[in-house]
Amino acid sequence: LITIDEVEMAGVNYATSSNSSYYLYTGNYYWTMSPDLFDGWLAFEFCAGSSLFYRNVDDTYGVRPVLSLKSSVQLQGNGTMQSPFEVIS
Repeated sequence: LITIDEVEMAGVNYATSSNSSYYLYTGNYYWTMSPDLFDGWLAFEFCAGSSLFYRNVDDTYGVRPVLSLKSSVQLQGNGTMQSPFEVIS
């Protein structure tokens, strides 16, 4: 799952208001894997793809998988449905 660090590096800052003009914006709610507190029942949830909030972990939201690649990996495609990214090496 995506982490709060990755969400913030992409353009959303927990301390400021929402941002809907960057590539992670979807208009949907989804979970991050980052806890809000280490007490077992709160985690950060990415609200509507533009703001960060924390919620009870028993709430139902989507998830956002993440794949980290080495900088030496080569890709082809442009990330669209017609030409998805493909790892070629």
